[in-house]
Parts: sequence; structure tokens; C-alpha cells
Amino acid sequence: MAMKLTRRYYPVNDLIEGETCGYKDGVLTVNYNELLEVAKPYTKAIKKIWFEVCRPGENARIIHVLDTIQCMYKKERPENWGGGEYPGVINYPYTVGEGVTHLLEGLSLMQCGALPWDESASSGLLYSRDAIIQNTGFYSHYTPFSQTINLIMNYEVEENKSSEEYDTDIRNSSVAVAAYLAELTSGTEPGREEVFDNTPVDGLPNVAFVWQCQNQGVYANTLLYGQPIYDIVPTLLEPNEMLDGCVVGGNIAWPAFKVPTYVHVNHPILMELYKRHGVDLNFSGVILCRSHNPSNWHKDRCSQLCAKIASQLGCEGIVMAWEGGGNAAIDGMLTIQNGERRGIKGVLTTFEFGGKDGTEGQLLVDSVPDADAIVSAGSWERDVRLEAVGKVYGGDHLRLNKEMGGFFPCGKAEVEFDTAVHLYMGGNQSAYSKITAHEY
Repeated sequence: MAMKLTRRYYPVNDLIEGETCGYKDGVLTVNYNELLEVAKPYTKAIKKIWFEVCRPGENARIIHVLDTIQCMYKKERPENWGGGEYPGVINYPYTVGEGVTHLLEGLSLMQCGALPWDESASSGLLYSRDAIIQNTGFYSHYTPFSQTINLIMNYEVEENKSSEEYDTDIRNSSVAVAAYLAELTSGTEPGREEVFDNTPVDGLPNVAFVWQCQNQGVYANTLLYGQPIYDIVPTLLEPNEMLDGCVVGGNIAWPAFKVPTYVHVNHPILMELYKRHGVDLNFSGVILCRSHNPSNWHKDRCSQLCAKIASQLGCEGIVMAWEGGGNAAIDGMLTIQNGERRGIKGVLTTFEFGGKDGTEGQLLVDSVPDADAIVSAGSWERDVRLEAVGKVYGGDHLRLNKEMGGFFPCGKAEVEFDTAVHLYMGGNQSAYSKITAHEY
């Protein structure tokens, strides 16, 4: 039986400081000391938190970006639940996806912090690379966050703590603040509401969304109901569970391949499938699994289980995407291949390699003949030039090229990159980007 979820959207047209936090008529009032008290129980590894606000249209750049959270509040919950937003993070992992959820629309809560590069707090490739959001111009279209009011939580961490402690405290404290802000809407009228119900309609083909998420360790994890998905077998979720925050992003190692929690909760592919549910397809569910599995044996095992679940659902088609770098393409291709072998048509969206003009070398690490319906989300190997800005948020200087000893240009300066690796969501793994190609 399908779940039924009502999302109530409360527009944030302006954000101001005040004596107490509150929400009225589209204006969110914040008192930063009040928010610091909300975060305090979750900050044993945090030395300092301070807030900034970046608004749409500002000639600005945000640097040191970690995760970004959708502020939402679960109105209905069991007695003594202790919270229902992002279950399993700072509350009990009760199943979500039903009832009523309040969301602050047009606002993001964004984490920023220059986390330590030393070996005690990071290792190998899994360290916090600088992630950049350009707020205006061409590159502003890579994320939704040039169009939102961004309440930035800046973090300075304590010394001699572990990466796991930093990661956990930053996540938990920001989720607590996000829920607190959204709860301010209680007793007020929403700007609009949507009902999400994927009860099947007779006569339409069943289609599932296969969402393969990164999980390689601290700074490169994805959480399902509060736990990393490292050893997960493919798991069937109701789409509403994702809309209610059962999946939380923890990948801050690779900015281009990052899918923020905000985007998991408002996933473009999931939303598009919901729009078409009951029109030309039945949205049968989300098959969540790990991408970037450690061996071909693990990859094929995972992909066969994805195809098996889709077959059990009676799917005629799957739409899939993956989070992660080149290695994850193998998982994706095997999933398409194993689905096709069961008579399930597959379409996938992916970034490309392709060099500077999109034609050099191999476009993906792997391919199979069965993958004949591929949507390109663009190449992340093209040169990037970010124009100088008048204001920088999240820090004063960029932190680049750790492997070469570090390079620390002014955060406001013009900067050029050989690839889009430092652009937040630059690999467009969630199919969000508003940048398109023109045939020529």
C-alpha cells in the first residue's frame, strides 16, 4: 500500500535578525544566539560556529561548502519520538514518508568549514576539498543555491579530534538547527502544499528510480536512516521516504560529485517521475544502493539485486543515476545490463569525461551495448574560469592542491581550474543543472 505524504511549503522571501526566532508572512527572523543554543548539544568537536547570509543576485562566492540542508519539520510523530526530520541522525530512526511535513521554501541551511588536511583528520583521497558556489554568472546554474537565501553555518573545529567526530558534529548540529527553523512555521498557513501518493494506476507501465550513492568512508558516505550504506544490499524505498529525509548526504571529499542532502530531499529525477505518475507511468519506488563497490564481484552482485527488485515490482523500465567518480560507472552499466537481461528497459543520466572539447579519450570508464539510452549531464573535464566577485562567504581564502603543498588564493579573486572538480555539484550527478547544450 502506497504512502501518502503532504508537504506544506512556507516561502522565505526575506531573512532578518531579531530578538527571537520566528516566521511570519514570508519573513524568517533569526536570533543567532538562540540558534547556537540549539546546536550546542552536538558540538563537542566544534570550537566555534558563526552565521552569514548569502542572497540571490549578490555578486558573491561561497567557499569551503560542506553539506546543504533543507529546513523541514515533521508535524506528526509518535509520542516521545524526539524528532522526525532526517530520521536516525539526531533522533530515532522511525520510518518516514507519511503525514504532514513543513518545509521552508526558498531557504537553505548551508555548512561551510575549512576542515583539517593533516593525516589525523583525513586520509588519502578522502579529505575535504574546497567546494565553491558561484552566486552569479554562468556557473551559478550548477546548483539551486544561487536562487535560494542561504543561511550559512560556518564551523571552526577543535584540534586533535578525528574526522568522524568533525563529520558527525557538523551534520548533527546543522540538522538540529534546520528542524528548529522549520518548526517556527507551526500554526501558520503555508504558501502552497503538495500531496505525494504513488498508488498504482491500472494500465500504465511501472518504472523505478535506481539511485546509487557514494559510500567510501568518512567524508564520502551516504546515510540511510542514520547509518552509512557501506554494506547495504539494494533496498526498496517509497519515494516519500526520500522526500522526508531518510537519505542524508555525507560526501564532502569530491565537490563535483557531491549530492547535498537538500537535493536528495528534492531529487530532480524523483520529482519528475512523480509528476508523470498516473499520467504515463506508475512510479513504483526508489531502489537505493551503493555505487563504487570495491570489486567486480560486489558490483555485479549489487546490480543483479537491483534488477531483481525491479522485476519483482513488475517494472518495464528503470531510470538510474549514480553518485561518485569513474569507478561508479561500472556499477551503473552492470545495473542497466542486468535489467535489460530481465526485459527491463533502462535509461541513465551521467556526467562525461571527454577532455577539453568533449571528444577526447573515453567518455566513461565503462560501457555496455545494452546502455543505449544515456542522458549526458555534461563534461566535468572542461576548463573553468570563475570571475572575481565582490564578496566571499565561508572564509577568506581558497584551499587548493593539497597534494602539491597547498595553494591559497584570495577567495574573491578570479580563479581558473583545469576541471570542474571544485564546483559544488559540478558533475551534475542528480540531473539538476540548468546548463544545456546546443546542437551545432
